[in-house]
Amino acid sequence: MGAGRRPDRVHTGACKVTSRGRAATRGTALGVLRTVPSAIACPLCRPDSELGLLDS
Repeated sequence: MGAGRRPDRVHTGACKVTSRGRAATRGTALGVLRTVPSAIACPLCRPDSELGLLDS
């Protein structure tokens, strides 16, 4: 996660779309997806699904 910047997309570690940024912990990624209104889960690698946010 960039210092001083809010993330705009969250990707899985295996995503082919981006090679920028640093790996985040599971807790940090979940926190971003839940609390940063402008952050979205990458529609290709689907970290929201990988993290269990879409499970019922």
